[in-house]
Amino acid sequence: SLPGAAMIQLLAVILVCASSTSPADCTRETALDVVTRPVALPTECMSMGQLVGAEALDVRREDRRYLMVRCEKRKS
Repeated sequence: SLPGAAMIQLLAVILVCASSTSPADCTRETALDVVTRPVALPTECMSMGQLVGAEALDVRREDRRYLMVRCEKRKS
C-alpha cells in the first residue's frame, strides 16, 4: 500500500438502479438499493463495486436493473 493511504477517506458507493432510470439520473435518492464500503484508494472503488454487486445484490438480467459504482470522499 502507498504511504498515507490509510488517511484517505473514500467510499465505494454501489447504486442499483432501474433500467428505466438514465445513468445521469441514477443517484442515492433514485436508486432501488445503495451499498457503501470503505476503500483506501480510488482504484479500489471499481473492484469493490464488482465484488459487492456480484455477491450481495443479485442483479439478474430479467430484473431490468443495472449497477453504477461511484467513489466518494467520506464526510468527516
